[in-house]
Amino acid sequence: MSFAEQIMPVFRVTLELLREAGAPMPPGAVRETVAERVDIPRDLLLPDAHGEVRWWSLMIFRTGEAASLGWMAKRNGWSITAAGVKALEDFPDIAIYRELQRQYRDRRLFRPGDFPGAFEQYQRNLGYARQLVRGGRNLERLGVGSFDVTDLYRAAWTQAVAALDHWVTQEIIDRAVALAQRPGVPRPNSFSKLTMPVELVEKVHHNAEPLADAFRVALERFFEFKTFQHPDKIAEGFSHVSKVKLWKVVADKLTDQDPSKPIAADEVRKQLTQIAWRRNNIAHTADHDPASFRRKLKITAGEAEQTIDVLESVAIAIVQALGDLPPVTDHSVPPAAAGPLGAAPTQIDAMRRGMIRGLSKWTEESLLHALDEYCPPDVAETLLAVYRHAECHPAFRGYYFGDGNHPSVTAWFSTGQDEAAIWSIYTGVSKSVLSINFEWMRNRGVPVDRLERLAHALSALPGWTDLPARLATADYAKRPSSVPAALAWPDASHIILRALDDLLVTGASRRAWMVRGGRDGAREPRALAEGMIVVGWHEVGDLGRYATRGELAEALRNAFPTDNLNTIANWKGQLWRFATEIRRGDLVVMPLRSHPGHLAIGNVTGPYEHRSQEPADFRQVREVTWLRRDVPLLAVKDDLRAGLSSQLTICRLAQADAVHRIATMAETGNDPGATADTSQE
Repeated sequence: MSFAEQIMPVFRVTLELLREAGAPMPPGAVRETVAERVDIPRDLLLPDAHGEVRWWSLMIFRTGEAASLGWMAKRNGWSITAAGVKALEDFPDIAIYRELQRQYRDRRLFRPGDFPGAFEQYQRNLGYARQLVRGGRNLERLGVGSFDVTDLYRAAWTQAVAALDHWVTQEIIDRAVALAQRPGVPRPNSFSKLTMPVELVEKVHHNAEPLADAFRVALERFFEFKTFQHPDKIAEGFSHVSKVKLWKVVADKLTDQDPSKPIAADEVRKQLTQIAWRRNNIAHTADHDPASFRRKLKITAGEAEQTIDVLESVAIAIVQALGDLPPVTDHSVPPAAAGPLGAAPTQIDAMRRGMIRGLSKWTEESLLHALDEYCPPDVAETLLAVYRHAECHPAFRGYYFGDGNHPSVTAWFSTGQDEAAIWSIYTGVSKSVLSINFEWMRNRGVPVDRLERLAHALSALPGWTDLPARLATADYAKRPSSVPAALAWPDASHIILRALDDLLVTGASRRAWMVRGGRDGAREPRALAEGMIVVGWHEVGDLGRYATRGELAEALRNAFPTDNLNTIANWKGQLWRFATEIRRGDLVVMPLRSHPGHLAIGNVTGPYEHRSQEPADFRQVREVTWLRRDVPLLAVKDDLRAGLSSQLTICRLAQADAVHRIATMAETGNDPGATADTSQE
């Protein structure tokens, strides 16, 4: 019987013990209790090659794997999580061990022909450090006086930090190689800073060496002389392969592991900084005491063990924070719900095919040509509005043009801690559709309540009245596609864009704006009564039809031919902010001329609208919920008051803590002033 088969029941008993305990247990107590409950096979009672009892060595590995999957926590002792309890319930007997291995093998990043992987090697290296501590304890008990036994604890400390350094390097390389092989997955900006020598590019180009192998060689050279011991360097390293705000998310994961002892990002960084400092002190000065060069700093076995435990729990939290790499997704294929799109639009081959190996088949030019050539005007108008809205949104991160049979584009947006493919447009000769990618958003961590709100907002479209119920039943694992009749509906673009703005406001930082109510406050009474902010410049018509700032500037020059270029540029900036940069959820302040010395504060609740049926001065509109209409201007601190004195009709309030201060004024009527923000993420 193999060691794996022998350890299966021991692993289950360990999880059951932690479930019974209901609180973190010291590893030593776990070891003693499990040994009392289970008849350990004789083979597993023998020492392994490093002197550790084999069954316990195996359990350290297996529980580390369980912790990386979120089944266990190893912070301040060992404990089981809700996911671990569920696994115990879902997988009886030794099936839970097989499920552990299946999930772990599916998630970890393999390097062909190289075993163990990065995380397994990290666990082994921490095991060596723990053995040094045990050796020191034994020698202390024997009273060995021929050398300083505590140097073994220092060696363990150094070994543990070196293990972290090595693991971070390998984890970055593994993830970067995996990303390089997934062209449809968005990359962090720093990914482009990873370089590969021309000699290796040529080998890949001529099929002399696989991309993964060549890129790994290049990365090993790139990181050869870099160290990852200090938290800033670790975060910088992982920024090449992840957009996660590392230490903020790691702190959240560590707090989840032991809610009785919450920890903040700065505290995690402080712990790691102190550990790295001590390691350098040991390595470079033999751990001298800064207060006296004639002696070393004191160190105990307990301190060394605690350091190893901290580094283990932090690495597990990093694995959980980074998450699994997204699967390779074919964004070119419309969902089954879209139905047949008919023949693919035909165009000049050179215009739609990439001229360089590896480029997408379709381009923006191909997509726009298909919308113009094959879509009814009202359908094309809605799809163009959705397409152009993306690039104007602060949360927008990029387009992916597909390489399937039909021209397609998928838009990626920031949703907070991650990015997701929010929508896709697929075009064909017979019809073109817009798919809202609930499934992909769900897979990238968008909360269910936001998906539910999006579904309800879109249910106003024809054919989607039952959308919330269908998606909830399927746990949002669908990508519903709108039919052309829905896209042709007069209010379709308004409904879709408003729903998208509502979804994405959580994924971007809230901002604050000042918008005036017209010369002498002429627009203020109606704006306050009907819940809106309004600006002039009706002469340029619907601002939504201008795809670029240049188009808007040209419209302003045509409407106001006698005004100078500086004035046109000033107006262009203000109108562009009003139509595209202000978003739902932002705060807005309106100084009141109808109530001198006072301000109204509101929350933006709608997208830009052009109300052509209204009088000229009430056509450029955004809906607002007014929170307060009587804040005294004297209650505002000098720095923020200076921003409100701007003569512009529309301007962003960028003073320190402006959003927090204005939100507070909306509640209390008082400006709390700027506060020093010392948080780091």
